[in-house]
Amino acid sequence: MPGPVASTDDELQIDDTLDFQFVRAARLSPLQLREISGFLDTQITSHPFQLPQWSGPESGAYAALLRHDGRLQWFAQCGVLYPAGRILRPIRALTVNRGPICDDLELMESGLRRLIAESRKRRIAYIEIAPEWTGAFADSAATLLARNGWQALPGARSSLRLDLSPDLEHLFASFRKGTRYEIRRAEREGIQVTIARKETDCSDFVRLYAKMLSQKKFDGEDPHSLSLRLRWLVEDHRRGGLLLALEDGKLRGGAAIVRSGIRCWYVWGATSKEGKSGAGHLLQWRAIQWAKEQGCLEYDFGGFREAMSTGPALFKRGFCDRVVHFLPPHRYVVSESRYRVSNFISGVRRGLRRRSRSTGASAEAPPQNLKGAAL
Repeated sequence: MPGPVASTDDELQIDDTLDFQFVRAARLSPLQLREISGFLDTQITSHPFQLPQWSGPESGAYAALLRHDGRLQWFAQCGVLYPAGRILRPIRALTVNRGPICDDLELMESGLRRLIAESRKRRIAYIEIAPEWTGAFADSAATLLARNGWQALPGARSSLRLDLSPDLEHLFASFRKGTRYEIRRAEREGIQVTIARKETDCSDFVRLYAKMLSQKKFDGEDPHSLSLRLRWLVEDHRRGGLLLALEDGKLRGGAAIVRSGIRCWYVWGATSKEGKSGAGHLLQWRAIQWAKEQGCLEYDFGGFREAMSTGPALFKRGFCDRVVHFLPPHRYVVSESRYRVSNFISGVRRGLRRRSRSTGASAEAPPQNLKGAAL
């Protein structure tokens, strides 16, 4: 896909009064981690995927921080992508998943300009952002991005968000009749929901999750990465947790939830087909209760496909009808020449894969992302 022409430094009009840092996320001090977590909790645009603890030290992620008068005002956790694989390792891209984070549009623009300037110095080919921006903020941000040379990409997302301001009785009454029935049935049949406290709890859930993916032929989280993130949640129950549904001491399901800012997100879930009753509805109800206890104002169901009327979409719709739409991902081409080479190599690889499938052969594709390489 052709990209916009990279801007010059003069066109970016960088504000030199702001302090910008771009450092390895793994090298952030405990004080900086607390600073970032505290900042994310003050922003409407926040998302837990932007917490540095989310990626872990082995991910190779970078942290971009913008400060004004010593106070953190803008943050982006950046992954490193190698779009041309091993063929051309120097061609790199930055990805910002569910960010950047900043509620002030003027500061958002300043932070993005500084990120572009830093990327140019490091010979980055392009930057992609997939922010958690919605409503009027997303509309204004789309104009901001367009005037700065960012290009909208396909793949706009949506989700369901439950307003947690009513009391629990009214929240429960707002669910669909079938959802309320399933929650009560699980309670009657003795399903107990607890929060994971030890590593074996996480291991049991990871095995159940992997089994479910295999049975349904879904793509999902890598088991190793999932284990690391669940371990972090077990250690910090203020940030979230892994809820486990047990029947006669046996694991029947689990749901991982994470809090950031005013919201709590449902991130992963898995249930077993064994046992007397499905545990999924009760797990969600307990997760909603936990979020309300933590003072969250909204519960996000972790994505929703409006065109679907079965499966997870139908399940989630039983709890909530309010659909929110997010700004689509955007790309900024930092180096036109590197971007063209990246697109050419990607096209060649796609052609080879298609030819391999058509002949029935299996060709090994080089990895897309080499973690931990220095910029």
